[in-house]
Amino acid sequence: MSRTIFAAILGLGLICNLGCGSKPQPQPEQPNAVLTPEPKVELPPPVVKVNHEMDPAKHVIPPGSVTGRIGGVDVTAEARIEGQNLVLQKPEAAPGDNWRVSIELPVEPGREGSPQRMVLKPEDVLGPTGWTVFVNFPRPVIRQWEVFSFKGSWADTNPLGWRGGCAITLEWGKRENGKLPGKVFLAIPDLPELPSGNVLAGTFVADCPRQANDPPGPDDVPYVKGAVAVRGAAPNANLKVGYVGALAEERFCLGATVVDLDARQYARSNYDKPHVSTLIAGDGKAVPSQYEHSKLTPGRYLVFASIQDGPMTWRWVEVKPGATLTVDLSLDAAMVGGLEIVPPLEEVTKVQMAPVDMGQPPPTDGLFEGIALQLGLEAKIVARKAKFTNLAPGRYEVRAAKQTRTIEIVAGKTVELDFEKK
Repeated sequence: MSRTIFAAILGLGLICNLGCGSKPQPQPEQPNAVLTPEPKVELPPPVVKVNHEMDPAKHVIPPGSVTGRIGGVDVTAEARIEGQNLVLQKPEAAPGDNWRVSIELPVEPGREGSPQRMVLKPEDVLGPTGWTVFVNFPRPVIRQWEVFSFKGSWADTNPLGWRGGCAITLEWGKRENGKLPGKVFLAIPDLPELPSGNVLAGTFVADCPRQANDPPGPDDVPYVKGAVAVRGAAPNANLKVGYVGALAEERFCLGATVVDLDARQYARSNYDKPHVSTLIAGDGKAVPSQYEHSKLTPGRYLVFASIQDGPMTWRWVEVKPGATLTVDLSLDAAMVGGLEIVPPLEEVTKVQMAPVDMGQPPPTDGLFEGIALQLGLEAKIVARKAKFTNLAPGRYEVRAAKQTRTIEIVAGKTVELDFEKK
């Protein structure tokens, strides 16, 4: 089309020049026109018509993604496993009002010993746990009640009364690499206050992240995990666990996570991707906390634990490809020492420390500073002195004004270090 238009314009120009008695002017050579293809429009997948069927014996699960009708709206669902719950919800990128269906199951799917097929009939008597269906319908389908709970029992506090009678068929594949394939057919009973024909059916591959108490799997290696025993922690103490990794080519990485021991919290952080740190708080007394640093890059790692304004402990470990290491740590407020430093006379404003990695060369300046900052081993110089407290027993390297000293910390003592003395 572009060439045709250009040829027509060029032809009109020549005719005009000839008709006006002028000498035709040579035309510059035109480059070949480049035709830009029309952008491809991605159409949403067609919604498969799923018949509302309350008899599980007649459930036919169609191939393709989970589709159906919720609250009078045609929907396509994405799946996620949250403990014992299968969650079907609107895909993140899809427009429209949010909706969500959560099916609490009798057992966690995909675990060893769990059935590969689960069926719930409308007339089944339900136990105190499992087979509860919570539905958030798209707005403004429901005005007064946004969430319906189908528990199979009478709820006196629920003005809608009976909430039983769902029909569900589930089939499960093998759980691996944080994914769980499956098939679902869910039919919600028709109720006077709801649009009729609420049904979802199809196949899925659900995100299946590890839960707090799950043991690490093959996709979590290499990892370092262990227990942290804490003694003598003050009330409302925060426990911090973390790592600093000395990697190849003078690179290093670091990560940490923090919990409140009194609140018995669970924390997970992965800002240092792909590495992931998790921490399940104990009680700060008899029950130890549990930590894990997973998906680590092979290298030499300093793993540590510390209590805010309290004791600290650490260990150096070698993390090799595929390694699964267990390193238990212990914190005792009574088993700590201190260090008092007289810095060099040279101009210096701070002193930094790092635990010595026995048998290994000294860390680079960048790694040393990373360790000092991550473990809080940095002190300002005040009145010609720098002080450190709550240090775990062991050997440390101390640096100030490009000078280095190595000292041994002993529990119950404060070591004095004068950089001006040889």
